[in-house]
Amino acid sequence: MDSKYLIKQLIEKYKESMEIRNCAAATIRGKIRYLEKFFEYLATVHDIYDLNKITKDIIYEYQLYEYKRKNLKGRLNTIAVQNNALKPIKDFFKFLKEKDYIIADPTIDISYAKEPKNLPRGILTIPEVRKMLQVPDLTTPIGYRDRTIMEVLYSSGIRKSELNNLMLRDVDYIDGFLTIEQGKGKKDRVVPIGEAACKYLENYINSIRTEFIKIPYNDYLFLSNRGKGLYNNAVWNLIKKYGKKAGIKKNVFPHGFRHTCATSMLRNNANIKSIQEFLGHSCLSSTQIYTHVTITELKETHKRCHPRERDKL
Repeated sequence: MDSKYLIKQLIEKYKESMEIRNCAAATIRGKIRYLEKFFEYLATVHDIYDLNKITKDIIYEYQLYEYKRKNLKGRLNTIAVQNNALKPIKDFFKFLKEKDYIIADPTIDISYAKEPKNLPRGILTIPEVRKMLQVPDLTTPIGYRDRTIMEVLYSSGIRKSELNNLMLRDVDYIDGFLTIEQGKGKKDRVVPIGEAACKYLENYINSIRTEFIKIPYNDYLFLSNRGKGLYNNAVWNLIKKYGKKAGIKKNVFPHGFRHTCATSMLRNNANIKSIQEFLGHSCLSSTQIYTHVTITELKETHKRCHPRERDKL
């Protein structure tokens, strides 16, 4: 069998295995894209089309290539991007070895680069959130919809994609809950929302949303001017717009509301495990990053307020 065709077939089998494991469609697309880039590199740089000719040294060389490669902005890729390029390759060869398509896995001793623990970006202060919330014109349907979107993001800490996928049936503004279906990792969860967000949701659904309804009708909670669900970057663009209008200098984006929500709850003594469940994190380590934020703030407060810090040494 032609080697190029064999590789194509095996990638397809790997894709099927991910579908059987119920991996998210976006995850599958991303892994396949990385694999195709890897095999394109092998063909272009090494003229290799045979799986048996792929060695540990070649994998390591590709890891070095990703380390030195610059992105579209002319900067070196981050450690996370480098590791993301390597993960599908290691996973693919592990799959091939388990299914006996290859004798040995050339990636077995290849380690990921150590990623630095970066603090979340775009965390807003409470006054900054309030300033943004005051910007939309509530006398217009778009303004009221946008205010409701920001209220929901801040109150619930849900992801932009989760907000885009909310349906009318997912909202309980009486008891104060959102049902997130098929969130990140295809996991469902129920998220509490506060009184302010519930008030805006009730008014939006009963009085404002009808202004956006067109034919054919759909059940998405938040609708565009054309009566459809919001396009992927709609929330990103509106958050950027209101951040600019509010005069906020820092980089403002939808995920910043999620960070701000989690950090605010932690400052007010919320249990870290509760925040993990609230945010839908599969690993506690993903949630613990917010503890570093409060520790950093505590250090700054200590330096500013402790009497010994004012003494000249």
